[in-house]
Amino acid sequence: MAIRNFFKKTPDSETDKRQCLRDPDQVLAWLEELSRLGTVVEVEGAEGDLVPVAAKVRLVAEETGSFSLAYKWKPAREPAAGQRTHITFPLDRQRFQADAAYLGRGNYLEYRFSLPAAVFHAERRDATRVKMRPRDDLNIIVLEDLFEGLGLSGTLIDLSMGGCCFLLQRAIRVRGEQRVPLATDLLAPGAPLALVRLPNLPHLPQVECGGRICSMRQGKDGVLVGLRFEGLGTFEEGILGRFLSERDPGIAFGFPHKRRQKDLRAEELQGPQPPEDPGSILPEPEPGPEENLPDQADAAAEFEATFQETLTDKDRLNRLRKRGKKLLLVMADELERISLMAMLHQDGYRSMFEAKSLIQALEHHRRLALDLLVVDQAIGHMGALSLVEVLREQGLPKSVPVVVLQKSIDFRLTLAVKAGKLNLLVERPVDFPGVLKQAMETMLGL
Repeated sequence: MAIRNFFKKTPDSETDKRQCLRDPDQVLAWLEELSRLGTVVEVEGAEGDLVPVAAKVRLVAEETGSFSLAYKWKPAREPAAGQRTHITFPLDRQRFQADAAYLGRGNYLEYRFSLPAAVFHAERRDATRVKMRPRDDLNIIVLEDLFEGLGLSGTLIDLSMGGCCFLLQRAIRVRGEQRVPLATDLLAPGAPLALVRLPNLPHLPQVECGGRICSMRQGKDGVLVGLRFEGLGTFEEGILGRFLSERDPGIAFGFPHKRRQKDLRAEELQGPQPPEDPGSILPEPEPGPEENLPDQADAAAEFEATFQETLTDKDRLNRLRKRGKKLLLVMADELERISLMAMLHQDGYRSMFEAKSLIQALEHHRRLALDLLVVDQAIGHMGALSLVEVLREQGLPKSVPVVVLQKSIDFRLTLAVKAGKLNLLVERPVDFPGVLKQAMETMLGL
């Protein structure tokens, strides 16, 4: 955006007023509001510093045309006198930025700046973002490619219709499943993503789409990853819309008017001003058969594309039979489970179901006539043998083959294979093309 707008004409006064706040009295009111609420602002450090300094607005002095910031820690280098400093802050669920000239030191960890001449919007996305609460614990899984590249997982920081930001917690190589040290250069901005999954939006189906990396930067809690969604269908957009409408009834993109501290009543100075009643939000629609139409349309298009492929009759029949085989993957680790599912999907399997616990596995077993069961060596505190035994006791036919993924040697699993309780033992990391692909097709009679 910066390069594209660089050659545009300088905005006239009317546009300038619309895009930034220049009223000196309002700038003072905003700083007083930040001071009264104790809002944490980010101060851009010296050139070369990767992490901005967190600070709070302390003293706003109209008579001297200055204000002070109390830093949470000492900056690596003190700014030079008169140096322009970027200060970014949230207010009324929007994000703003102001430039201020450094004046000098105050008390301990206090630094004085001149009053900003203007305040600008600093939204990092065009769409409205919803910030996640700490108790939400919403996760995201990202695959760079289905067979190669990296797999990332983390916790959502914020979410919009167009993308999201998340705190990176784990990175692995899809082929080999080796852990990768977390760093800001794992993926370059603009790198395409084969799969983005939001698996646990509360009371809603999971969202899957493609994506593209926008940024990877170092934050105070770790590596923050910003990405853009791509290929969202109508069904997925509806899920995101329902989630966001519950969290954010809607905010106006503008510069909210604030009153000066001297004009506030005593009771208003004691705490934040109460927000206006946002009114009723859109009711959650009842799920109906029409919600499945986008998925059916996509499946029909994919089915039609299969017939257009230049395959032999035998290959074509094998592909169609593979689509109908019902596979259940029971793996507690979300990232490893999705990596294996992506490989199976690429190989032509479409009726795949997943579970991360015995309870979920039992739910799928009661609803489906399974053709193959894939179980990790350990599911929480339960071993693979114990889980399979429970499923057998609950009616899983002995004719359903069972594959166990083994990370460490367990002679009980080896004996179970010889005794016929298990059909196949596969070492981790899984060599799908070399070991699992042909074995699965044999067990499924393909």
